[in-house]
Formats: sequence, C-alpha cells, structure tokens
Amino acid sequence: MKFGPNTTPIYIPLDLQINILLRLHVKSLLRFRCVSKLWCSIITSHDFGNRHFDITSSSAAPRLLIAFQDFDRNGLMLVSSPNPNTSSSSPSSCCVPYKDLRLVNIHGQQVYNAVRGLICFESRLKVGICNPSTRELHIFPQVKLKRDPDTFPCIMYFLGYDPIEDKYKVLAIDNLPWRLEYKIVVLGEEEAWREAPCVACPHLANTLGLYMNGSLYYGASRKDKGSPNNSIIVSFDVRSETYKISNVPSKLLPIDDSDNFWTDNCNWFSGDKTLINYSGKIGVVEKPRHGIFRMWVVEDAEKEEWSMNTFYLPQSAAGLDFKVTDTFITGEICLVPKNILDPFCLFYYNLKTNSMRSVTYEGLPISEFKQALQFHSLSVTVSDHYESLMSLET
Repeated sequence: MKFGPNTTPIYIPLDLQINILLRLHVKSLLRFRCVSKLWCSIITSHDFGNRHFDITSSSAAPRLLIAFQDFDRNGLMLVSSPNPNTSSSSPSSCCVPYKDLRLVNIHGQQVYNAVRGLICFESRLKVGICNPSTRELHIFPQVKLKRDPDTFPCIMYFLGYDPIEDKYKVLAIDNLPWRLEYKIVVLGEEEAWREAPCVACPHLANTLGLYMNGSLYYGASRKDKGSPNNSIIVSFDVRSETYKISNVPSKLLPIDDSDNFWTDNCNWFSGDKTLINYSGKIGVVEKPRHGIFRMWVVEDAEKEEWSMNTFYLPQSAAGLDFKVTDTFITGEICLVPKNILDPFCLFYYNLKTNSMRSVTYEGLPISEFKQALQFHSLSVTVSDHYESLMSLET
C-alpha cells in the first residue's frame, strides 16, 4: 500500500507485534522473516520459538503426522494432516482432501518417536531429527560401539526433552545381548555420543519410546534371564539421565518362560504391544486379534497394580489385521491396516465410547511404494503433531 505525503504512519508497539506473530502459523512466520531485520531476529529467537509452541499446543488441536517408511529404499514420506472432525455428530467415516495435507520426503528407514513437533528417525546407521514444519534436518554422528564394533549394530533410538534445561536428547540402546551399550547425545552441544549406562538393570528395549513430562518410557526385558520376572517398563529421566525400573506384574507374563510380555518371539522389531499416553498414565495396548484387543493401564508402578480392559472391534473390521500406533487427546487410538490400499485409510477406535471410524486421505502418492507394498516392507506410524519453530541449526 502506498501512502501519500500527508499520511500519518501507524505505530504498533513492539509487544503487540510480538503477540500477533505468536499466533500465526509457522509457514507464515517463515515468510515474515524477510519483512525486516527486527522481525527476523524476533522470529528466529529461541525464546520466541518456545513461546509460540506453548501457545500453539495449548490453544489449537494437534495435527496428525503420518510416516510412511520404506525400509528397502531408505525412504521416508512424512504427511502432516489436520485432525479430522471427531464431534459426536460426525459420521463414522470421513475424507481428508489432498489440499489439506503437507508432505516432506527425506532419506531414512524408520521413525522412532515425536517430541514437541520434532521427529526422531534413523538413516543409514545414523540417527537424525526432522522438523516437518520448517523442513529442517539434523543428522548426528554415527554411534561408536566399544565391544565388537565390526558387528552390525542393532540400535533403537529415543528422543526426549529436558524442560528445565530446555535441551533435546537422544538415547541410543544397542540391543545385542552380548554388547548392550547405552549412549546419549544432546542437540546443539558438542554432539559426541557419551555413555549413559544402566548399571542396576541391564536390559534390551522391546518397544518404541513414549515421551511424557520429562521422561522417556519403553517396554524392555532384563538381560539376566535368571530373574523371576524379565519383563519391565523403563522410565528414563531426560534431565538427570537416570533409569527407573518397574516390573510387569507376574500374573500378566506368558506361561512359557522363554517368551516375555512384550513380544511373541523375543524380537524387539516384531513386538505386538504399544505404549500409549492414557490420560496421563502409561497404557499398554496389544495388537488386535480376531477383532479383540486388550489394554492395560499402569495404576501404581511401585505396587505393580495394573488395570485391564478388553475391547471389541465392529463386526465389519473384525477380520482385518491392524497395528496400533498411537493415542490422541480425543481418547482414540489409531489402527493402521496391514494391507495398505490406495486411497490410504486409517481407523480410529475410541476407548471411551467403544466406537470406530475410518478416515480416507485423498491424493497420497501410495503408488510410489508399489514395490514396498508387494514385499510388505512398507510400515506406517501415526502420532499427534504440533507445529514447531525450533531451529535445528547448530
């Protein structure tokens, strides 16, 4: 807009400018960095990014992040989608048009977990962090193992956040029983992997990680097979970098001592149980079988008190093979069908109302994964996702 010679400039106090900027989407803020040096300085500041995330996560519904993982081609497609309407008046099925989706393609094999808008993923024996909102990537150095370094690593990664020191950390656990090393690295520091041993209880990780309130949780099994109870839940405090062990109640363990609570065949990659955030408590949901699945909730970890509920899928879905991926603030868990079709479809089961709905996502390039679909090497994970301005430049 052009102003005449007698036009009085409009003065907007800096505090008001910042408050307006804090309520804009990340995409707009990235463009507005070019408005002036002052705005660029404000938008790229660490404090502004944290304030923006706090406002976004407390006032707006989270988006969904759908990760398509092609293990053979080392390819990841991240899809950010609006959360479909979940009101009581919504139909049992709905459709998300392609224009509402945001796609990011990166080189990687597996997504591990999401924390505050950042995604932890593995790429060619290294771990990285991706911010889908800004499309930034950061790759950490490869983990160097002390024992038997020539043997192919079998590492699981867990992304966590220290809210006191405002630091993001990645925990790495090598899952080979004769090696079993624990390492940690901090984003933005020297980024050299250092030891983070669990001396009191050496263990193998059996599930993906769940981040809640400054701690990482994952299902695991003790290395010492002589223990009367090998199945545990590990709580890793991100700030102090200490481990806390909670036993899975003995009554839940399989009769066959060779197996554990978390997996069918003691292979961490083929586990049939998923940790979820169930109203602030740790929940464990098993893979549905024959239209039925169970969920356990850790009521008191120290007393080993767990509650259990059994859920039944609708008759129309009872014969389908699903994988449980995550839970949402709506009280729903996401079920990904084993047989992925085009157009892509997800199912959401409400644990409170015992109802199920389906959501179809139009226009996704599923055909690009034709070979992966044929050889069943395509995996899909879904999680809540908030926009983040967090810069990954170090």
